[in-house]
Amino acid sequence: MTQRERFKMQEQRLQLLIERGSRCEVCGKQLTINNLQIAHRIPQSKANLKKYGKKVVHHPLNLATVCSLKCNSAVLCNPATMPITTQKLIKRIEGSLDENE
Repeated sequence: MTQRERFKMQEQRLQLLIERGSRCEVCGKQLTINNLQIAHRIPQSKANLKKYGKKVVHHPLNLATVCSLKCNSAVLCNPATMPITTQKLIKRIEGSLDENE
């Protein structure tokens, strides 16, 4: 990962923290840049990256601000076990991408 990519990722983390009210989206715990975790609702696996693409997997609607692995697991939206929920999320993301083009 290049220095520029690291900077962009840190900037996105900070932006999400501010936009989401500095609270864990699952339990409501206060978050800081030090205890913040970014969870992918649709997992960031090689298969999902290939199937849906980076724009979907790394889209802000697919990311959640959480405080722990327990809360991370709570936002998981696995396409294999939750196909309807996953498809709804993908449609929202794709709609958002269409608006920005």
